Amino acid sequence: MLSGAEITDNVVEADKTHELAALQRNGQLMHLSPSKQATYKLELRRNQAFNRVDSELIKSVLREIVSIYDSSIALYRNRVISYAIEVGLCRFLSAAHSKVLVDVLQAFDEWSVRTYEGRKPTFSIVVEFDNKQTIDEQHPPIKSILREDFSALLSNSAESALVISAYGALHCYATLPITSYDNIYSPLRFVSFANHATEHKICLTLTNNGDILIFKDQKLSFAKRNGKWSYYNHESIMKKLGGGAVELRKALYATILDVSFARTGGCIAAIALSNVKRLIVDDGLSPTSTIKRADILKRPTSIKSNALSRLIQERKFQDIDRVSRKELVGIDGATIVDNSGNVIAAGAIIKIDGGSTGGGRLAATKTLAPYGIAVKVSADGMVKAFTSERGTSQLAFEI
Repeated sequence: MLSGAEITDNVVEADKTHELAALQRNGQLMHLSPSKQATYKLELRRNQAFNRVDSELIKSVLREIVSIYDSSIALYRNRVISYAIEVGLCRFLSAAHSKVLVDVLQAFDEWSVRTYEGRKPTFSIVVEFDNKQTIDEQHPPIKSILREDFSALLSNSAESALVISAYGALHCYATLPITSYDNIYSPLRFVSFANHATEHKICLTLTNNGDILIFKDQKLSFAKRNGKWSYYNHESIMKKLGGGAVELRKALYATILDVSFARTGGCIAAIALSNVKRLIVDDGLSPTSTIKRADILKRPTSIKSNALSRLIQERKFQDIDRVSRKELVGIDGATIVDNSGNVIAAGAIIKIDGGSTGGGRLAATKTLAPYGIAVKVSADGMVKAFTSERGTSQLAFEI
């Protein structure tokens, strides 16, 4: 759930507080207790620091797991724990009205493996927690509605949603126009839902890929992809995106989200100005140059570099619109910018270091990491970022 986090081999003695989760070393570690009575704690570690919200989320999930663990049959335990994780997530989002969220997520899970008239249906639900309408004949329960086939046509994951009360009663049908594209805490295609998730509202969406997204406080908060939940700690990740201009880091992060949920795959690197000459040797003509002359946009020499140079028109990366940025990064090869936002190359074929492991996109990302920070977005939407430590590529964060 906390992407990039892993349990270390270190087991520590429980303290007197018996907290289920506690931050350590300014958030570099988190100690987890398997129960209130446990005499030991497990150690959780991640490259990006944990914060208070991470800790509260894990506490909510652990409470649910601890409450059912001993009473569950070992044969079914993994499935029971998966359900407990989902319940804990819903309690974290709304302690008073978690049941309605659980009902919606269960219905989404069921629809995610079904088709309707040969296509994968998509849904969106807006829960208004300040709406206290109870269930009656005029306001049927969303749980029952989503069991019916006709519900597959009543909303989608782009522009429309069913609005329900805190008790799950159907309130109305809503279209959600995009009023602003400036929200960097949401993938572009779901900005309308993020913008609508204002105070007292949560938006839940099932996409045609089977992904489940949850928006709160006008941000993407959680996503269930490939059967696993991830929590999006946006500010923490943005801090890891190098020492460039703030607007550049925002643009990089928004583009990473856009490419991830477009499922095109991509590779992007932000290079320190002091490292550009090490990256491009002899204007790209040297055999030791990581980028070849034909891929460099300044004084273009190939059809591709001429075309891309014409489209970019010397704009900084952060000044290019989001749709164009997403498409540039989706081009096969790597998009490379410097810390000011100047676009050095797009769709560049990277000279891979000898002995690199993994696929071509991962190898290219690790090759670019020593020059700044490099991010690989897989075609399945998974994100891994690498930077350099003592000359070796190290994982900076993953989503």
